[in-house]
Amino acid sequence: MERINVVDSEPVYDIEVTTNRIDAMSVRGIAREAAAILPQFGIKAKLKSLQLPKVSSTIPFDITITNNPKLCHRILAIKLENVKISDSPDWLKNRLNQVGQRPLNNIIDITNSVMWELGHPIHAFDYDRLTQKTIIVREAKKGEKFTTLDNKTHVLKGGEVVFDDGTGQIIDLPGIMGTKNTVVTDKTKTVLLWTESIDSRKIRQASMGLAIRTQAAILNEKDVDPELGATALLQSIKLARNLAGATIGSRLIDIYPHPPVITSTVLNQELIDTYLGLHLEPQKIIAILKSLGCIVDLRSNIYHLQPPSWRAKDLTIPQDYIEEIARIYGYHNLPSLLMSTAIPDNPPDDNFQLEHQIKTWLAAWGLTEVYTYSLVAQPDAKNNLKLTNPLTDDMVYLRQFLIPSHLQVIHQNKNKPDVSIFEMANVYLPKPKELPIHELHLTLTTNKDFLWLKGIVEALFKKLHISATFTPTEILVSKTKLGTIGRVAPNIYAADLAVGHLIKHSSAYPHYRPLHTTAPIIEDMTFTLPPQTYLGQVITAIKSTSSLIESETLKDRYENNSTFTITYRNPKSQLTDHDIVPLRSKITARVSALG
Repeated sequence: MERINVVDSEPVYDIEVTTNRIDAMSVRGIAREAAAILPQFGIKAKLKSLQLPKVSSTIPFDITITNNPKLCHRILAIKLENVKISDSPDWLKNRLNQVGQRPLNNIIDITNSVMWELGHPIHAFDYDRLTQKTIIVREAKKGEKFTTLDNKTHVLKGGEVVFDDGTGQIIDLPGIMGTKNTVVTDKTKTVLLWTESIDSRKIRQASMGLAIRTQAAILNEKDVDPELGATALLQSIKLARNLAGATIGSRLIDIYPHPPVITSTVLNQELIDTYLGLHLEPQKIIAILKSLGCIVDLRSNIYHLQPPSWRAKDLTIPQDYIEEIARIYGYHNLPSLLMSTAIPDNPPDDNFQLEHQIKTWLAAWGLTEVYTYSLVAQPDAKNNLKLTNPLTDDMVYLRQFLIPSHLQVIHQNKNKPDVSIFEMANVYLPKPKELPIHELHLTLTTNKDFLWLKGIVEALFKKLHISATFTPTEILVSKTKLGTIGRVAPNIYAADLAVGHLIKHSSAYPHYRPLHTTAPIIEDMTFTLPPQTYLGQVITAIKSTSSLIESETLKDRYENNSTFTITYRNPKSQLTDHDIVPLRSKITARVSALG
């Protein structure tokens, strides 16, 4: 029970039902559950039986139905004559309004009311608009078009189950929504009342693919009980007689080539006691199971069980029945048993902790964490994965990069002088004939300047004890690409890092370095560099000159002049100026060669 709303002085219960309990997704389904549970609290409750009419007409059914049993498991239909279309009575309109269903006319309202009451969709055709008096159950062809009751035209992708009238014209998208060309209107005099059981997989594929999400589709995609179809049809006939003056115009057609076989289960008392942790009397167990509609035969302490048709796919093994016994008896009535040992500690997830630590560092350094949508309006690569059925035009493609989303964030904050953001989220890389690869990325974006961003990345690497090399566009560890860095738009800079590689190359502790026994020699060298010379190349050239170069750092830049602070050290012996002179010459030669 989620909540109780009061609508027109009447309580309306908002109840959340798990998706596997299709039998409870109706008024009668909830009433059945209540009738089983309330007696456990001392409240007398009995499920009210339905008063259904008997149809004994022998009038020929003059519509030819060509069924495909693989697509449609059961069809029930009957012709109703002398139908008087009008507004529904207030009690019916109020009932539909309370569940969010718009009243239309008495016949359509009857079909909707029965669906909400019993949990089985039912459909009404205008009989006279079925000019060919033929209904063919088939799969749709790619590109076929039809218009639904809500005046929306849909293009079929192929493979959906449709009804056509023998001329190729689609007259229904069964189990989901009817079509405009056979809808019941104020001029309707004769109605074809119809219910079917369509392959649930086909229903879901069509409903999701065409973006038609109706209550009928929600029920049918969960494999509604085909045995319930007859009850729904008879209840609709009763209401049509009472509210529309309908008379029976044909015999009742029931095409049911392969009724499902309901599996029986054997359950012993010992197994029940073991799972529940207590002994329940057989009379109590039998009463609980019978209240749920099960057939129970107790012989020699063994329960021979058969589920009702509406639970046939839900109650298949002994443990399913034990679960139902425990649920109705009340979990609060079952004995509790403390563990004999202490609850073990949850093993820490090192990767998760490191990801959290990275976010903490970045936030402390002045960046703001953002969360952006995984879907983008325009593809950011040639092979972006596109949603078959996007909900909106600005959420069509699965992103392969976080940067486009960050550019949008910075644009939305363009009046702010300093915007620096980061995000750790999945990107989606296509893989032929398989599901996309979900790859976790860390992206930092700023409108400050490049050196500030590079300093943040270097500080992060220092925290992670990663020794990386910066090229003009890429960040490398040995030959492994950690990510990219650079300008992505005018005055906007970004770094994109693969979190998996960061974790792989990170270390919890810095690499051990023994204490120095020799003093360093530190000097500044200034180079006049041609325009467009990358500083990363200069640093690499300096570093690769000799193993005696311990570090090199850019100290200052003025126009084309760049000054670097270079530290020399020999761990085995003390360096002298005499040792530095040839190194200085080599460095100068290497850097000059870059121009």
